[in-house]
Amino acid sequence: MKNKNTALVFGGGGSRGAYESGVWQALTELGISYSMVIGVSVGSINAALVAQGDVDKALSLWKQVETDQVFDVNSDATMKDFAVEFIKKGGASVSGLKVLLDKYLDEDAVRRSPIEFGLLTTEFPSMKPCEMWIKDIPEGKLADYIIASSSAFPAVQYYEIDGIKYIDGGYANNLPVPMAWDHGATDCIAVYMNAPGKYFPEQVEGVDNVMLIKSKWDLGDFLVFDPENSKRTVRLGYQNTMKQYGAYDGIFYSFYKGSFDKVTLVQADCAAKVFGLDPLILYSREKFMNDLADAVDIAKTEMELDVDTSFASLKTLRTFASVEKLREIVKVANRKTVTLFVADSLKNRGENSIFLKRYAIKLLGDEIKAARFLIKSNLI
Repeated sequence: MKNKNTALVFGGGGSRGAYESGVWQALTELGISYSMVIGVSVGSINAALVAQGDVDKALSLWKQVETDQVFDVNSDATMKDFAVEFIKKGGASVSGLKVLLDKYLDEDAVRRSPIEFGLLTTEFPSMKPCEMWIKDIPEGKLADYIIASSSAFPAVQYYEIDGIKYIDGGYANNLPVPMAWDHGATDCIAVYMNAPGKYFPEQVEGVDNVMLIKSKWDLGDFLVFDPENSKRTVRLGYQNTMKQYGAYDGIFYSFYKGSFDKVTLVQADCAAKVFGLDPLILYSREKFMNDLADAVDIAKTEMELDVDTSFASLKTLRTFASVEKLREIVKVANRKTVTLFVADSLKNRGENSIFLKRYAIKLLGDEIKAARFLIKSNLI
């Protein structure tokens, strides 16, 4: 990638921006280089920190910041509180964000950086997209344009610069990859956080020369900045990037490279999801098997206590197998119980198990894969 003109594009997502910090940490460790970084909304904050080149400062920011340090609301503010602010003041103000940028942003470093910085904001009320590269931003106004890009109206007030009103760049494009192409990029690393704003999947999904990084996990309320959730989100961004570049294995969960073959890896990932293992751990084979065995033992105990409800209902499948009955039972039985029952059926009934029927595989794909892993690993 050093011989290519690669752009790093950070999407918007409020507090979910911690995920981008984890992505950057992984890219740094992997030695991935890029010549430009583009951000929209919170992504513009992260992009500026990338241009500064201080990954530790970014991680420090995301592991400390709280809601009332960004918006002029209480630390436990909800969407209702933001609605009240809109009615009273046209949205929450962002004086706290100004303070944070004064502390963490080094405009001179961004201007001197070999990585060219750009951002996207939206003029209001015309809704005109406004692409800004560092050379276009007047001296001393970088923080202002970052705030303009991050003003998630109507939850947050519009932001005015030199008589022009601006709102969040996500109103134009919450993952502005075309901005990179127009600036001469040949390749793109795009980070999307499933946040409100315009998203054009045809611009990034399955597109040649685009490495799309996005979380398979829920990253939380985008307006709530909580240090504990941010630490989790940073870790998820880091792990997912490592998997995207082949340093780790896994889909929802993360495993040391080569811990399992491809088929078994998918089954192990499903088992981890069904039995609720910790997605923040990088699992060795030994650690994974020990943790899963403990989770399965607990689930077996819970299933025995549940004998009068879901497990009893599952037993009726032995005499009355139909897609309707299966759908009915799936609604009331928890996934762990279902998976244990599936494993028992596959192990004892073999090719005669109802869970080899097409409709069962369609309804219980993950549970069946997880059950196969339990059998293969002698956990049932």
